[in-house]
Amino acid sequence: MSVSRNLVPALRCCSLRRLRLAVQAGFACIFLAVAVPAHAVCAGPAALTAKIKAHPTADAYAELGNWYGSKNQFACAATAFKSAVRLNPKSPVLNYLLGLAYYESKDFNDALPPLRHAIAGDPTVIKPHLLLGSVFTQLNQPQDAASEWAAALKIDSSDTMALHGLSHSLIGMGDYPSDIGLLHNVKLDDDLSLDLAVAYSKTGMQDEAVSTLKAALATSPDSVQLSSALVTVYLKIVQTDLAEQIAEKCYKAHPDDRSAQVSYLRTLVVNGDWAPATPIGNKLLTEDPHSFDTLYMVGVMERQAGDFTAARDHLTEAMALDPSLANLRYNLGVALARLHDIAGALPQLQQAIALGDHDPEAHFELANALRAAGQTDAAKQEMLAYQQAVKDKDNTSLAAAKAAEAELNLTKGDTEKAVQLYRDAFAATPKNALLGYKLAMALDKASNQEDEHAVLEQVIAIDPQIALAQHQLGYLDSRRGDNTAAEKDFRLAVTAAPGYTEAWISLAATLGMESKFPAAQQAVANALLLDPDNSEARQLSHDLTVAQSSPSQSAAPSQSTRPQQPHDE
Repeated sequence: MSVSRNLVPALRCCSLRRLRLAVQAGFACIFLAVAVPAHAVCAGPAALTAKIKAHPTADAYAELGNWYGSKNQFACAATAFKSAVRLNPKSPVLNYLLGLAYYESKDFNDALPPLRHAIAGDPTVIKPHLLLGSVFTQLNQPQDAASEWAAALKIDSSDTMALHGLSHSLIGMGDYPSDIGLLHNVKLDDDLSLDLAVAYSKTGMQDEAVSTLKAALATSPDSVQLSSALVTVYLKIVQTDLAEQIAEKCYKAHPDDRSAQVSYLRTLVVNGDWAPATPIGNKLLTEDPHSFDTLYMVGVMERQAGDFTAARDHLTEAMALDPSLANLRYNLGVALARLHDIAGALPQLQQAIALGDHDPEAHFELANALRAAGQTDAAKQEMLAYQQAVKDKDNTSLAAAKAAEAELNLTKGDTEKAVQLYRDAFAATPKNALLGYKLAMALDKASNQEDEHAVLEQVIAIDPQIALAQHQLGYLDSRRGDNTAAEKDFRLAVTAAPGYTEAWISLAATLGMESKFPAAQQAVANALLLDPDNSEARQLSHDLTVAQSSPSQSAAPSQSTRPQQPHDE
C-alpha cells in the first residue's frame, strides 16, 4: 500500500474562545469579575437585603444582582434579576441582565426568553443580539445564531464579535459559499483566516485556502493553528513534501505543543518517514494514549511495520471514538486480514469503500479477503473495481497535472492554452465539478460565452450546490436578455448559499428589470442585512425605489440595477 494515502481529517473550525472572551468582557463591565462557579448559598449584604425587604423594587433587586455578579455568584445574580424583571417585565436592560446571568451560569435555555424580551423591547441595541447569538452557539443552533449575528452587524457593521460569530455559524451550518462571500473583502485576523480557509477548502478551492493561510502565517508566524491548517490543505492536495516542511518548522518551534506534534506526525506517516515518526508516536502514546489522533496514527504505523496485533488493538479503540474515517477502517481491515480474521476484516474493508475510500488498494485487499472467505464471484467483481480504480487514479493524477499547468498559463496570460488544458483535465475527470467551474472561468476570460454557458450547465448538473456557478450562469443568461432564466439561476444561487451577498444583489437587479419590485426590494434588503455598507446594494435599493415610484422608468432600469459579473473568488 502507498504510504501517501489520505490521513487528513477535515479542517477544524476556530474555537469559541474569542466569542467567550467578548461576552465575558461585556459582563465584566457590570460585575467587574471573570465568571467562576456560583456559590451554593445566596447571601447578600445585610443593608441591601434589609432595603429590599422594606421596599422591594426592581432597581433594588438589580443592585443585588450586580452585587452577586461582582462576587462571581451568577446563579444568585440570576435569581435577583428574575425578581427585578418580575417587577418591571418590559425593561430591556433588566431582561438583558437576566439573560446574561443565566448565560454565565450556563443555563442557556433559561437565557433565551429574557434575551428575546430585551430585543423585542429595543431591537436597536447590539448587546442582546450578541449575547443571544452566543447562547444559540452554545446550544448548537448555528442557524438561529447566524440570524442574531447578522442582526448585530446590521446595527454595527464593524462589530468584530458579530463578524466572528456569523462566520463561525456559517461554517457550522456548512454554508461555505456564504462564508466566502462574508469574508472575502474584510480584514482577516487569525480566526477569520482559519474560517475562510475552511470554507475555501470545503468548496474545493484549495489554492485559495493555501493563499489565505500563507498570508495569515506571514502575519502570525508562530501560530500553531494556522500552521496545522496549512499542513492539512497541503496534504489534501497531495503536496506532502510542502506539508512536512511546514509541520516540521512548527514542531521545532513548539516541540511540546500537542497540536504541533500531531500535525508533524501526520506528515511523517503520509510520507513514510518512519525514523522521525517513531519517537513522536511513542511520546504521544505515553502522554496521550487514548486520544483519537494518537491511536489512529500509531495504529497505521504499527500496521505498516507488521505489528498487526498492536495495530488491531489501537485502531479498534480509535474506531470506537470515530467510526466515520474510511482510511482507519481500511488499515484495521488489513490488520485483521493479516491476522487471518477474515470475518472481521471483510466488514471493515467494505465499510472503508462505502465511506469513500476509492484507492485501488482498498478494492485489492477486499478482493483478497472475499477470495479467502470463499466468495469467488464477489472477489472477481472487486478485482474489476480495482482495475477501474487504478484507471480513475491515473486520470485524477493526469487532471491535477493538467489543471496545475492551466493555472500557470493563465498567470502568463496564455488563455487559449489554459482553456485547452482545463478541457483535458475536465475530460479526464468528468465528475469533478470544481474543474468544470475552472474551465468555465477560463472560457469566460477567453470571451467564449457559448461554451462557458454549456460547461456551467454541466457543472450544475454534477453539483447543484455550487453557488458561484449558479451565479455566473445567471450573469450569462442576463447578458443574453433571458431574465426568466437569470432569475431562476440567481434564486438557486441564494438557495445554495443564503449568505452570498452578490447573488442577492443580482437577484434583486433581475427582479427589478422584470418590474417585480416588492420581491426585488426584499432581495436587496437581504443583501443589506448581510452587508449593510455595500454601496452597490444601497444604490440598487435607491434605484428600485425610484423605478417603482415612476412606472414609466420601470421598463428601463439604470445600469446599477443590472446584474454585474460576479467577482472571481
